[in-house]
Amino acid sequence: MRPGLCLLLLAPLLLSACRNGDSGVGTFSADPLLGCFATRPRTPAEFRIEHQQGQYYVTFRRDAHWQRDDTALQVSTRADIGRFFKDDADQIDKALVRPTGGFGLFHLTPGATLKGKAKDSDYMALVLIGAGPVFQVRCD
Repeated sequence: MRPGLCLLLLAPLLLSACRNGDSGVGTFSADPLLGCFATRPRTPAEFRIEHQQGQYYVTFRRDAHWQRDDTALQVSTRADIGRFFKDDADQIDKALVRPTGGFGLFHLTPGATLKGKAKDSDYMALVLIGAGPVFQVRCD
């Protein structure tokens, strides 16, 4: 199965940050899933992942405002990743998905060669409009 298609199917099947308490706005975290992301490099952030009270949350930029999704994201287990990425599971380091579907962020392992991966990004995302590479960008 094509990796792009797998990304589109992953979030619904897994029903089972710019800023966080430890780092200031605009800093990169040791956790690769925290921070701000955009669909093109060197552009303003389109969404950010934050970690609060033991939970991950996604916040989307809508016009000039940030709007947080109240549903906590789930960290995918290795077994989850293996079930949905049978041929490419070893290329995914960590994954966060919205349990109700429609959003997922995937941190890829160094040297990953998934179809659709951008050469200068170690991330892919699933959003309602499709799946593809995303880039970690500075939070403004």
